[in-house]
Amino acid sequence: MYRIKPVLFVLTAALVFNVVTPVSSKDAPNIVFQCDSEKYPQICKALSAALSQHLPDHSLAIVEPGDAQKAALTIRYQEERRSSHFLSGQLVWQEGDGEPKTGPALELSVMDSNLQNVSLAPFAQALIEVSELPVSKPAD
Repeated sequence: MYRIKPVLFVLTAALVFNVVTPVSSKDAPNIVFQCDSEKYPQICKALSAALSQHLPDHSLAIVEPGDAQKAALTIRYQEERRSSHFLSGQLVWQEGDGEPKTGPALELSVMDSNLQNVSLAPFAQALIEVSELPVSKPAD
């Protein structure tokens, strides 16, 4: 049988405590991203990943538009136009019960393919960057 030395036991317990302990709501703002994944599966997935990457120090919940959740910040994707070769949309956000703010609309068009065959990750990153969301960015 394996035995854990007392020093290793304390270090292991400390590591488990640090890894398993959830971040309290005081430490990380609650951000809700609402996106209709049934209607816009590709962009919702890309925006969810981009927001998680852009806001690693924040708690992020991803919900469908009908799922109302109280949050410090709610972000929504609003599509303007779409075709098989073109996409136009913007982010809309609201701090608490404040007035909604709308970021600039961005467009993506592809000529030699259709949107189903294109990664929307760069489009999602660009939407986040130009929207100037009211959250602090992680230090690089």
